[in-house]
Amino acid sequence: MSVPLESLEDLLRHAQICPSLSEAVQLLTGPIRNLRAERINLELYWDRLYSKAASRFASRPNFQPWLDGLYASGSLRRYGIQRAEILLNQAIDIVSRLPAKGISLSELAASTTGNAHALDPDTSLGAVVIRAAAMLGGVANWNHAEARRDAWAAAGVLCDELSAPVLTLRLRADTESVTGRALCLYADAGEPTFLSVRQLVKSSPVFSRDWTGPVVYICENPAVVSAAATNPKQQSSPLICTQGQPTTGIHVLLRKLTAAGIRLLYHGDFDWSGIQIANSILQRHNADPWRMTATEYKNIATKSLPLEGIPVLASWDHELTQAMKDSGFGVHEEQVIDTLVDDLCTGRVDN
Repeated sequence: MSVPLESLEDLLRHAQICPSLSEAVQLLTGPIRNLRAERINLELYWDRLYSKAASRFASRPNFQPWLDGLYASGSLRRYGIQRAEILLNQAIDIVSRLPAKGISLSELAASTTGNAHALDPDTSLGAVVIRAAAMLGGVANWNHAEARRDAWAAAGVLCDELSAPVLTLRLRADTESVTGRALCLYADAGEPTFLSVRQLVKSSPVFSRDWTGPVVYICENPAVVSAAATNPKQQSSPLICTQGQPTTGIHVLLRKLTAAGIRLLYHGDFDWSGIQIANSILQRHNADPWRMTATEYKNIATKSLPLEGIPVLASWDHELTQAMKDSGFGVHEEQVIDTLVDDLCTGRVDN
């Protein structure tokens, strides 16, 4: 049986137990909270928190999308307002130092927070700040180790900076930077050399169409670099090798070349993995295919290398995918080395 609240309050008052129902409830459960007012005040606090953060970037509006993304996603709310405020202030201190000039991730973390591991991938702060690094460097995602290294490197922060160097041949740059001078020395000698992420970020070479040339070729297999280096003509266009799946160093280098207005031409293996790599290079760095059309494939396809795996659509030539599926055979770069080296020596740029 239900009892009206007014009747219950009358009973409490007449029995001289409590002068009002609200006082009785507070005696039993503690102060009555105004939940609606608390929610409104909390939202106002969040708004002030983000407004204050935005004011710190007033002179750097390029970081506003990062803050807007944090606000819209509500990703900081999981930490509670007090922890979120500390986290956001630490993140802003770090982001304010980006882009860096070849500082290591641990050094950046230690110098801003006192903890060298504060920006590790499994930390809350690392998860917040890497969004800004990726945005600043134009890196689309940060959902795996290589992508995170790409994002940090694009913002001038080094992670595993000596691993997976980039193989190059006759790639020239300015002579002001140490890395640029080293590249020119090897280019003059016609010898291949490797570039680490550390060299590309900490002693960043400057490329231009005048020093480097209007076109840089990219291959997948180091055998192409070796053949081009031993070619008796001893003259060829600049060549970069991905050595399979592109690593952070490749992405850093190709971004620099693209920014200098240099055209990139890519050739890789005619297998499904090779098509996937080509898609990545062409889409991410606005490169053009180099002898990677359906016509080229049909002219060189043999029955020596059966295709395996799941077919991948070639983004630049849908007919190529169908031709490969119809044939059922792949072609690796070693099988067309002579043709590729001839292109390098003549500067062939059409497909």
